[in-house]
Amino acid sequence: MDYKENKEILRKFYASKGLTAHFEKDNQYLEKAFGKITDIWFANLEQIREVKYLMIAEAPLWGEKESYIYNPETPYTPFFFKKDLEYALNGTTIRDKKDFIDRCNKIGLLIIDISPFALNTRDTIINYCNKNADNPYGITKSKYQQLIKDTLPTFFECKIKAITPKASKNIKVFFRYPRVQKAFQGVIVDTLINYKIINSPDEISEIMQPGGGIDRGKLKKIIDSGNDSK
Repeated sequence: MDYKENKEILRKFYASKGLTAHFEKDNQYLEKAFGKITDIWFANLEQIREVKYLMIAEAPLWGEKESYIYNPETPYTPFFFKKDLEYALNGTTIRDKKDFIDRCNKIGLLIIDISPFALNTRDTIINYCNKNADNPYGITKSKYQQLIKDTLPTFFECKIKAITPKASKNIKVFFRYPRVQKAFQGVIVDTLINYKIINSPDEISEIMQPGGGIDRGKLKKIIDSGNDSK
């Protein structure tokens, strides 16, 4: 998966916001992050025999500490704690982050981002937080949707295409966050259908509980339903 096309899309995005002067500096970080994250993700996909569960996320935190769900050297984040997976696996004890990743791979749980860019409030002038008086460089919903549409064939679709040969016939697809589902399901759903990951948008669910954490009951139900469909 080549970064060059995504880079040009991002360059135009920065220009549309009048931030061309910041692009080269930000892109040095973003291109390096993209390369490392892409390598990690595809290497992890190779470890999965069958993709039975597809969790749709937003974008990696990354940053200076290279925080990423598939980086075993970085801590857990509220995105997905090991206790969430332990509960969903009926109290299975998970030793550390590497064991956590291995367990996800073993059950066929794969996490995919919708955005290729690890934007954040420290390393880039543009960030994913809501635009307001205190955060003038946040992305508005409409601009964010357009960015995902523009990068769909050069990022998300590339990853879905790579998943397809390993996708279970009864794959369970769900969003980590309802806000991401609400904003982007309409953007990505045709790709999921065209690659026969799902048959209908109605098949997609979400697993968040009030307050932002994972609803462990929802996650367990999804995993149990995948086991039942063997």
